[in-house]
Amino acid sequence: MGCAVHVLLIDDNPDDGALVLRALDREFPHLHVQQFSDQAAFDAALVAGGFDLVITDYHIGWTTGLEILRAVKHLHPYCPVIMFTGTGSEEIAVEAMKANLDDYIVKSVTHIARLGAAARAAVTQVRQSQALAEAELRYRDLFNGVPIGLYQTTPDGQIIDANPTLLHILGYSDLELFCTLNVRDLCVHPEGFELLQHALVNHGGKTRDFVAQLRRYDGSIIWTESCTRIVYDTHGKILYHEGALQDISERRGAEARMNYLAHHDDLTGLPNRVMFKFRLEQAIAESARRGTLLALLLLDMDRFKAINDTLGHAVGDELLKMLGGRLSGCVRDCDTVARLAGDEFALILPDLTHAEDAARVAQKILAAFAPSFNVDGHELFMSASIGIATCPADGCNLDILLRNVDIAMYHAKEHGRNTFQFYATEMNTKAFERLSLENALRHALERNELFLHYQPQFDLRTGKIIAVEALLRWRHPELGMISPPQFIPIAEETGMITPIGEWVLRTACAQNKAWQVGGLPHLRVAVNLSPRQLRQSNFIHVIEQTLHETGLAPCYLELELTESMLMHNTENAIAMLTTLDAMGIDISVDDFGTGYSSLAYLKRLPINALKIDKSFVSDIPGDLDDAAIASTIIVMAHNLGIRVIAEGVETPAQKDFLMSHDCDAMQGYLFSRPVEPDKIPPLLVSSATR
Repeated sequence: MGCAVHVLLIDDNPDDGALVLRALDREFPHLHVQQFSDQAAFDAALVAGGFDLVITDYHIGWTTGLEILRAVKHLHPYCPVIMFTGTGSEEIAVEAMKANLDDYIVKSVTHIARLGAAARAAVTQVRQSQALAEAELRYRDLFNGVPIGLYQTTPDGQIIDANPTLLHILGYSDLELFCTLNVRDLCVHPEGFELLQHALVNHGGKTRDFVAQLRRYDGSIIWTESCTRIVYDTHGKILYHEGALQDISERRGAEARMNYLAHHDDLTGLPNRVMFKFRLEQAIAESARRGTLLALLLLDMDRFKAINDTLGHAVGDELLKMLGGRLSGCVRDCDTVARLAGDEFALILPDLTHAEDAARVAQKILAAFAPSFNVDGHELFMSASIGIATCPADGCNLDILLRNVDIAMYHAKEHGRNTFQFYATEMNTKAFERLSLENALRHALERNELFLHYQPQFDLRTGKIIAVEALLRWRHPELGMISPPQFIPIAEETGMITPIGEWVLRTACAQNKAWQVGGLPHLRVAVNLSPRQLRQSNFIHVIEQTLHETGLAPCYLELELTESMLMHNTENAIAMLTTLDAMGIDISVDDFGTGYSSLAYLKRLPINALKIDKSFVSDIPGDLDDAAIASTIIVMAHNLGIRVIAEGVETPAQKDFLMSHDCDAMQGYLFSRPVEPDKIPPLLVSSATR
């Protein structure tokens, strides 16, 4: 025995004590013996503890062996006590054994040899018992303390042991009540226990990550994950099943929520782009397998951006929810309605008989959008542009089908909106042409393919040129002149309008300064702004820097904006235009009368001029409606202290009408087309002599 052994020896006979020590020395290499000859020392050692064995004589001058035995067992019940005595009384031996004496050895040459072995056996047994008790205590502490439910069951599912964590997970507080239950009673689905048994058999008596729904004491249902194994005895007989169990309800809920968010639009609850593509791939495969017709519809809401810009995103979001609801009401249960992004929705219509079926759904959608939407006290009227592509006619591949339906949708927008269009091959050709034009436009500025023409504005009273409008032109090296209606929308959509717009502003200001330096009469140069430029956070800085670099005074710059630009984010527009007005820059509203302007906002804006759109000028004076609109705009503007410029004047009759109604200025082919910069000086000189 390698560990040190601490022995208390109570014997007042020195010779007998020496015999005991020799016997113990042979058994224990690391021996520590305390001998006592008085009561006080023994009592102190007994209270202090820390000893492994007590050996006592029966006859002691100050007490008896039985009293020593009783005193030891009272304070240290598991400490072994051996009585080594010359008194071989059977009565004493019986009485000592009743008091839990561990061994009784008679002092004789014959029995002294047994003392060492008896001492060794007693110490070993106690230490083994202590180790077993400590192990059992550690196991029970671990069993009761781990934050995982632990259990033992009989092979047929009867629960025989469970730790507090498992009781808490399942909502039970009384272990006795719990142990009357069977695993079958806890399973929500009757087949749950059988599935567990089957898994144990098929996985060598062990299961990992077994997921099941269990019913708690209060009736609520939780998701659990467990690992179970079969415990066998040495003969291979099943003793019990044991395992660990966790409540994963929260994790399952989070996973379900994450899965939902990953596949659904958080605003409308409709499938999102990820789920849409997955279902579209499935629908294409099913269409090919069954030989049926599949239709894909792509919807883009007409002028939805104006809702967000004028009424705010909260109203826009609520409107999107309503739009999603009306769309869902237009389709079958087997169809899919998805929100792809922003105000763009898509529908998958599988198993159709004819392409006309898709057209009927599109008509149904347009009809469903006809009634107004009441959002936060606003009555809103919405329409949609819908593109339709079919499979297999327009493609049996997800990317091709998406590309073609996108082309069809833009084709619908070009045909007046609030309509639908099927995909056709010529649409594809047109789309590639647009893409080529976009790519070419990206390099047009750096290759000096862009230039400006200037169209004069004439004062109707004096006939003199008072301003010129800078107009952007593009000469493609292969395609020749590209008209502004072809490339300006592309520049707006791609964001290229921002650097192009800055180039136009800088070039026009520099040109006007050059005319002034050349001795020509000073006049304003009007530059059209895009919505993107007006939304730039550094827009004012760009204007200031341009004027500084070119040396042009602010009073010779006029910025033209459209009605719709002013109506979007009006408060921001007012602040920005007020700053420009304070700098001395003129502000004019282009295409007036074609938008949705509010007179209440108009009078708050620092506007210097209104330009009557040419659509109201072209048919005057013959068209009475246009004549009334034009004359009304002139009167209204003058009442607000704003001058009026008429665009697109081409005939003397138009000029005479406008002059008779006190229009201030005009521009158009009657006076001059847009011309190159070098054609302006002769026109200025000519008009100055009138």
